[in-house]
Amino acid sequence: MATPLLCGLTVQPSEAVEVLCAGTACYTLDFGRHTWSEAQQKCQDNGGNLVTLKSQDEALLVRQLLAKMPAGETGPDAEVRLWIGLHREKGKCYQQHRPLRGFSWVTGGEEGHYADWRQEPRETCTADRCVALQGVPSAPQQLAWADGHCGRSAAGKPGYLCKFSFQGTCRPLVLAGPGTVRYTTPFGVTTASLAAVPFGSSAEVLCGEEALSTFLVCKPQTHGNSSRWSSPGPFCASRTHGCGYSNGGCEHTCLDGPGGSFRCACQAGYRLGGDRLSCVLVDYCSSNPCQGQCVAQPGGFQCLCAPGYRVAEDGLSCVDVDECTAAQPPCEQTCINTPGSFTCQCGLGFTPAGPDGQACQDVDECAEHAPCEQLCTNTEGSFHCYCRPGYQLEGVSGSACLDMNECQEEYCEHMCSNQLGSYECSCRPGWVLAPDGFSCLLSAMHSTSAPPGQQGEPWSLANTSPTAMVQDLVSKSSVQAQEDRSSVSLGSTSPPPVFNHPQDAENHVISDGVEKDSGASKYLPYYILGGLALFLLVAAALSWVFYRRMKDKKDKEKTKSATDKYCWEPDQGEARAGKNEYI
Repeated sequence: MATPLLCGLTVQPSEAVEVLCAGTACYTLDFGRHTWSEAQQKCQDNGGNLVTLKSQDEALLVRQLLAKMPAGETGPDAEVRLWIGLHREKGKCYQQHRPLRGFSWVTGGEEGHYADWRQEPRETCTADRCVALQGVPSAPQQLAWADGHCGRSAAGKPGYLCKFSFQGTCRPLVLAGPGTVRYTTPFGVTTASLAAVPFGSSAEVLCGEEALSTFLVCKPQTHGNSSRWSSPGPFCASRTHGCGYSNGGCEHTCLDGPGGSFRCACQAGYRLGGDRLSCVLVDYCSSNPCQGQCVAQPGGFQCLCAPGYRVAEDGLSCVDVDECTAAQPPCEQTCINTPGSFTCQCGLGFTPAGPDGQACQDVDECAEHAPCEQLCTNTEGSFHCYCRPGYQLEGVSGSACLDMNECQEEYCEHMCSNQLGSYECSCRPGWVLAPDGFSCLLSAMHSTSAPPGQQGEPWSLANTSPTAMVQDLVSKSSVQAQEDRSSVSLGSTSPPPVFNHPQDAENHVISDGVEKDSGASKYLPYYILGGLALFLLVAAALSWVFYRRMKDKKDKEKTKSATDKYCWEPDQGEARAGKNEYI
């Protein structure tokens, strides 16, 4: 038999133990002690590569292939080590965070998320590392990936797995009478059992004991990805057997006719293929009845719509799905429906968050924009401005801070001078500021003598009663009398007498035994009248001071009322807070 050609390659006869075809790919199992590179080269020589296992479904197909292996090929508990198309070149290091740990498939492409490591591969970067499928074929669930050096391995029964991809396949031949079929695939495998035959394969049909045989080729059709045999058949048909042998070779139904003849029929929704044996699904979608996608089904079709749309009541059209009216809307705040989709929006003071932008996160305006003149507090979706002591906000929702005129609150006893953020108290001439910062005390330069027992301490006129003032004046009159008496006796050579009490001056007796009048008794009425006059003068001065204080207070109240028309005044809570702060 001639060696088949595939895409300009000379295909070498394969020594594959087993082959499995499904979908658009075929998998083969070969045994032999080869390096990883030698095994890859053998697969490439026949148009394939070492197998790639990028999904769980593909891994299941390989396990099915190993389950077909004859029991005598290996012992029941014999372990195999089969090269697959996964390797890591020298200089490329271990990557724990990736599923393939830094390895890559020989066919390239995306890495995928599937991995089936028996144990973590070595982390070396100084040599090539290759991966084999290792385990016992009788227990396919225990087969897993194991990395190692890329040379010939002595562990287990060595071999390799190849994968060949195709665009279409033919259905296996069904004979209408006794006979045999032998398939030869494009990748050099010859077998009598295939669940699907890749296009480019040949089939040799032997009917009974006839020496003549029929050769068929699986050829791709002009339209679509399907393939069919070069001769329709039926093969090995005989009037003797009719439908009694292998259903006459029919895929669905075999109908007997007169004289041993028969014909094939198909179920509803199918039609006979070109070989008059197979059944092909009727393409109800050829007329494009659907607005979206049309999927052919036995006896009819089904319309599908793109994501964001649903099939209308007529079963053909597509209408938009309003995701915003769902029981659980996708957006955290505002949802806007769009054709086939939706858009999420966040309110003022929030920004979209999350991987899909459906959540909303508060914006810290105080940190990003500094919107306040002095102090700022971030709130949920907004912010609040406030001022330092001595200032107040300009308006209810303003951001600027204006100086507060504390002098309008009469914190000072005498005079007040407003300053930026504060105020300063001062006193009228003759008075000094008390330690508390807002009261006034009479200056020591303008105070009278201190009461007896408190010499040297300042005396405040405001804190002295009129009775005490009169007593003080009387005491001063006695002292003045003593001074006058001393001035009268200036012409005498004797020193002036010293008196310990005013009454001593009145009852004093000269040394010659003649009682002399001191003169104090005749001046006493003048002293008393002088003291009363001084008391009336002080009382008048106090009355004038009290009058001025009351007039100044009324003037301030008028000024405050006029200011209220132009300046914003804090409420009573804020005024009390200011007073408590400075008092």
